[in-house]
Amino acid sequence: MPSATSTRKDGPPMSPATRPARHRARLAGAAGLAAVVAVGAAVWVSGTDPAPVPDTHTIVYEVTGSGGRSPEIRFAVEGTNKTEKAEAVSLPWRKELTVSSGPGLSVAQVMATNGQGESISCTITVDGHVVANNTAKGEYTTVSCSNMIAPAVEQ
Repeated sequence: MPSATSTRKDGPPMSPATRPARHRARLAGAAGLAAVVAVGAAVWVSGTDPAPVPDTHTIVYEVTGSGGRSPEIRFAVEGTNKTEKAEAVSLPWRKELTVSSGPGLSVAQVMATNGQGESISCTITVDGHVVANNTAKGEYTTVSCSNMIAPAVEQ
């Protein structure tokens, strides 16, 4: 049976002054290696994946309902966190926006409250394609529609 051997070299104990210097040298080497790996990965990824291209989309929000009015409609206007609201709105209601997207995701979202109607519905159309549609039944209900818009990529 082979005997276990130690890879530790016996020698004089390290002085406290030598120990931190060797530790710092190892950390610096590890940090340098990590930086090289990160840069190499970034070059490899950017060489194979197309970059996002900022572009614009036409978003149409629509709200319909049997009650004829909505007390409040809230909707995203810039593809991020900015919203606007319309109050005491006659139905059907329609809002068309041109929104820039990229380099990250954008949001299309509309939310409407129902008054005394039997139901209220919302629809979101992006560049001519319906991407969300929902209906809430009953008086004083709320309906919402939302969709994420991915940026275009270079081909």
